[in-house]
Amino acid sequence: MTDIKRGWLERREYERVKDILKVSYYRTSEESPELSDDYRDTTVEKLQMVQGNRLITSMTDDVSRGGLAIITDEALVQGDKLIIDLYIPQASSPVKLLAEVMHLDGLKGNDSKKAGLKIISISKNDLKRLESHLSGLNKKQK
Repeated sequence: MTDIKRGWLERREYERVKDILKVSYYRTSEESPELSDDYRDTTVEKLQMVQGNRLITSMTDDVSRGGLAIITDEALVQGDKLIIDLYIPQASSPVKLLAEVMHLDGLKGNDSKKAGLKIISISKNDLKRLESHLSGLNKKQK
């Protein structure tokens, strides 16, 4: 019997779709009194910006219901928690979410990195807007 190794594709709960969208993000403070171990019970709006950090603008490489990849020049590390505003076309306001940096990959030819992010917390309304956007992309790609 052949032992089949699980690849990165099989570990994904949701299919990622290639999509270039604007994002703005900042690191959240681990010391924030509102930040609980159970991020699903922590509303994104309650989380505080790490003092001294600035709002960073970047672009996505791909997006899914469970995560996204962004291209960044910033010094992120695995485990960083980011508050992200994801700008979906034709939306009146950005989708706001909390994500964790799962991995970083260097990009050939420059100092930028591709950061793989897992969505930890997102409101039901924003999740519906994200799902609607992804559904529209899937229809266009078929």
